[in-house]
Amino acid sequence: MTEFRNNQPLSSAKSLLFRSGNLFQRGLKLSHLRMIVAMEETGQISLAAEMLKTSQPAASRLLSEMENILEARLCVRSPRGIEMTNAGRALARRARSMLIEIREAEREIEDIKHGGGTVFVGAVTAAAVDLVVPAIRSVQSVNSLLEAHVSVGPSHLLIKDLLAGDHDFVIGRVPEDMDPRQFNIREIRSEKIRLMVRTGHPLLEANKPITLARLANFEWILPPPGNLMRRTIEDVFISRHLPLPHSSLNSASLLVTLATLADTDAIAPMAEEVTSLLSSGGLITELPFDGMIEIKPYSLITARGHRLSPSAQLVSDHVLARIEKPQPQEPAC
Repeated sequence: MTEFRNNQPLSSAKSLLFRSGNLFQRGLKLSHLRMIVAMEETGQISLAAEMLKTSQPAASRLLSEMENILEARLCVRSPRGIEMTNAGRALARRARSMLIEIREAEREIEDIKHGGGTVFVGAVTAAAVDLVVPAIRSVQSVNSLLEAHVSVGPSHLLIKDLLAGDHDFVIGRVPEDMDPRQFNIREIRSEKIRLMVRTGHPLLEANKPITLARLANFEWILPPPGNLMRRTIEDVFISRHLPLPHSSLNSASLLVTLATLADTDAIAPMAEEVTSLLSSGGLITELPFDGMIEIKPYSLITARGHRLSPSAQLVSDHVLARIEKPQPQEPAC
């Protein structure tokens, strides 16, 4: 019985080493994997060659070698560049995963050698403030050598970087034009929006909730068209049969928004977690509003099939612990 158990992993390893290595035995190399990923990313052989710092003839030769090894057409040339075939897309997807795993192996070994570890997280602003930063600080309180990298931005860019292997996990939303089956998704919560103005804004004089109809008469600072927060704000106005708010300044930059709020009577929507942080400075104030605005929930997202490094898993666990922490109960009357 004991001998059978000891042999089982060896049998599995033999199967992996000898039955799955046919493509490598036929000549497939890491340079081929890098090239097919670059081709899919750029859509042009010349740009793929430039990305990999090689010549176009060398890139074309790598493509020809791959097609001979696989005995399949990987792309079709067109006046605008190349279009990947089904076989090309399949190889590019697998190649991307393999390259990420090789890079992660190097990173994990370095973490073991030097201690501490590294983690790369992407998050929308509210989640970065309320979840990611506290989770990282909690982990660093017991592991001061942990090196954390946090990118804040819109979900569509964060998800693109996640698929490229630049983030361990993302807290955001899967774009509507992407297949959610590519990801592991753990929904967290919706994002409550507050309306912010400068301290001393004329609308604050009433000292009571302001109607949306009155807010429509003021200038707004909104994210660029297509942004989820902007679409949510506009949907609220549309649902009440009001004209859309006028926004002469369109920016997703928090610094630009704050600078503009400071010396104008403009109104800016912000995530509740961000307003709690900024209001303490006294420069901006929440505007009482006779309604509620919520953006659809954000989630903790990982690429399907990708295993988190120990450091990334630890930070992810701390994020989830903050989510699952019981909320304080309202006192009984």
